[in-house]
Amino acid sequence: MSPAGIFLILLVKSCHAQCRHWLTPEFHFASNRILQGHVFQTKTVSSAVGCGRDCSMDQQCASFNYNASSHLCELNNKTRLQSPCTFVEKQGVFYFEGKKTSAGADGSRAFSIVGQPAQQSSNYTNWFAGKAVDGSSSTTKNYCSHTLDEQAPWWRVDLGEDHCISKVRILNRAGSTSRRLTGAVVRAGDNTTVTNNPTCGSPVTAAQAKPSGGTIEFDCCPELRARYISVDIPSKSILQLCEVTVEEIPIDHCPGKSSGE
Repeated sequence: MSPAGIFLILLVKSCHAQCRHWLTPEFHFASNRILQGHVFQTKTVSSAVGCGRDCSMDQQCASFNYNASSHLCELNNKTRLQSPCTFVEKQGVFYFEGKKTSAGADGSRAFSIVGQPAQQSSNYTNWFAGKAVDGSSSTTKNYCSHTLDEQAPWWRVDLGEDHCISKVRILNRAGSTSRRLTGAVVRAGDNTTVTNNPTCGSPVTAAQAKPSGGTIEFDCCPELRARYISVDIPSKSILQLCEVTVEEIPIDHCPGKSSGE
């Protein structure tokens, strides 16, 4: 049986009825992972069961970290979904959360950018920038934006106002031309010059670009306050995007202004 399964059995046996609502099929367990920066209480307990019981009975507790060697119990006021950038690897530590906090009010959420004004560095025939925000999930060429073969092609969408961007997804074109996205960089910020804005995640690798019609995710760590989302390739290439989608966190929880102003 997995550590999570053993933990659940022990916690059910020891937990009072008032905290059993925390134990659901959506319960999440991760070994050698920790949520950093959101600890509101630290204590030493004899086992993860005791740590879990204390968390489940505290309304402020959203998740907890437990170190099996030191018996250190850390109660968190957020979950990995609410703060994905601070959910990191750490040997010997276990992370737990339950359904009651798995999707808090300040968690990352999708918002529609369909129909928002979009531009690109050039247009190949009628495959305009707006095709990347038309709401279509098709990966055939007629539903994708497409630039000319040029030096440093770019694409940009105007959100109309600042949002706190946590994640960007690109739906790549189907077929052998999917590899063209290799090296693409996603950025978010308030500057209309795309290369002046900070990046989200890492440039697209050849392995990421290879799958025909694949989806590539870019995590903004930390989240970025931005009006513009852009994609550029800093070399001679063709930039083609079938759809771009975005996730955000509430603007009042944003770490701060982007450095691209």
